[in-house]
Amino acid sequence: MATSSTASGRGHTQGIIADSGKMVLDISLCMHCGACVGTCPTNSIFMHETLNTFDDNCTQCGLCARVCAVGAIDFPRGHRLSRQR
Repeated sequence: MATSSTASGRGHTQGIIADSGKMVLDISLCMHCGACVGTCPTNSIFMHETLNTFDDNCTQCGLCARVCAVGAIDFPRGHRLSRQR
């Protein structure tokens, strides 16, 4: 899983980005509420002390991104549904 510090094209700075190749997580926004974990139909999201991770069973259905109250989860850059530009 790659991490980097990036700036968003939407006019605000994002925190540390964790890119699993399946989904992207803004670690500075994630509240570790577990909503994404409970929503995942393939049980592909794992909650760790400081980071949620996505395994290879992730189908990129986007349910986790939809239920995230703070918008911490996105599709990888280049994906047709990605909010990253």
